[in-house]
Amino acid sequence: MMMDNVGVFRTAEMLDEAVVRLRTFKERFSRSSIMDKGQRWNTELLEAWELGCLLDLAEATAVAAQARQESRGAHFREDFPERDDQNWLKHSLAWLERDGSIRLDYKPVTLGLYEPAKRTY
Repeated sequence: MMMDNVGVFRTAEMLDEAVVRLRTFKERFSRSSIMDKGQRWNTELLEAWELGCLLDLAEATAVAAQARQESRGAHFREDFPERDDQNWLKHSLAWLERDGSIRLDYKPVTLGLYEPAKRTY
């Protein structure tokens, strides 16, 4: 689902579907359990924990991509094909809130020697 909906080429519809599906996956995950109750070398517990972390990261990625209405680097919005330095030359930051929602904020980009420029091939 992430490859299909949150790959390099994205649209608002694809990202909307991804967020809905990820929230469904996370709800299903919250009702899951593991059989191995061992306290040592419990790979089942480790894999369940990793899956929960991956679902959180996937949702943060999809929500941040939804908000960023431009194309930049490996983020290409087919519905916003141009880069928008005036509004989006900033880093996206995401927090997982206690209620399970994703909160976005932004941090300015500190430019160094190289000014951003349109890619040409």
